[in-house]
Amino acid sequence: MADRFDDLLAELKNNRESGATSLALLTLSALKDYLDAMPVQSAEKIETLCQALTTARPSMIALGNALQRWQKRLEVAEIDFKQQYLTQLVKVYQQLADASEQVAAHAANLLKPGMTVLTHSRSSQVMALFEQALEQHQDFKVIVTVSAPGNEGLLVASQLNRLDVPVTLITDAEMGLVMPEVDINISGCDSWLTDHHFVNKTGTLLQALAAQHFGKPFWVLADSFKNSHQTSHEVTLEAMPADELPLPEGEKIAAKNVYFETISTRLVAGRVDEHGLQVMQP
Repeated sequence: MADRFDDLLAELKNNRESGATSLALLTLSALKDYLDAMPVQSAEKIETLCQALTTARPSMIALGNALQRWQKRLEVAEIDFKQQYLTQLVKVYQQLADASEQVAAHAANLLKPGMTVLTHSRSSQVMALFEQALEQHQDFKVIVTVSAPGNEGLLVASQLNRLDVPVTLITDAEMGLVMPEVDINISGCDSWLTDHHFVNKTGTLLQALAAQHFGKPFWVLADSFKNSHQTSHEVTLEAMPADELPLPEGEKIAAKNVYFETISTRLVAGRVDEHGLQVMQP
């Protein structure tokens, strides 16, 4: 059964397409299935499992926060400890799912008929926002970046096409070029830091700077599960294998493939969490 947990951990580490919330929900569900199939686990063993999962994706805090909330709910003295930790895991999963839905519902108020939205990378909360807007019969268009490396923007474009939303796919380098056409920028978030920064896919800073240059609003969707105790100087920014980049041969050629970066909230118009819209103070 250890192999099953190793597989779960490998899937978590190798997932390049899912945003922080989606990845956390997938992992919590897989963890529940794993624990359900296992004999009762001790509190110490659960702590070890949680630590392994939390450190696997350090730039994405939602999973670690969810696991921490789960552990705080557990009472080791309970007679049926297994049933308790499975039940509480389901409750935390639902808390996270509900928070994400509430973010999308609040964020839908940002969209007005006929707007053009620019988004970078793939966020399940941003996708949920688009679905909410469609349910409200909003008419809007989306511009999405390829979001290289990883190219998760291709999946976003396909999902929007299935929803019958007009979508334009651009290279990451074209964000400044298209910004004059954009009415609002909507971004996901992997971690919200304590020193007026947040973490998201590399390229988000360029989008935020282009938005500021052209005077276009830039909003970030981030529920409380994204809150981190770290600063922009402390957070680990995950790097992926260099072989994802099409490198030419050459002794002097090196590659850097960092997937995440920090963005100052001074570039942000506001944050949307499960409680509503929060306008950022300049």
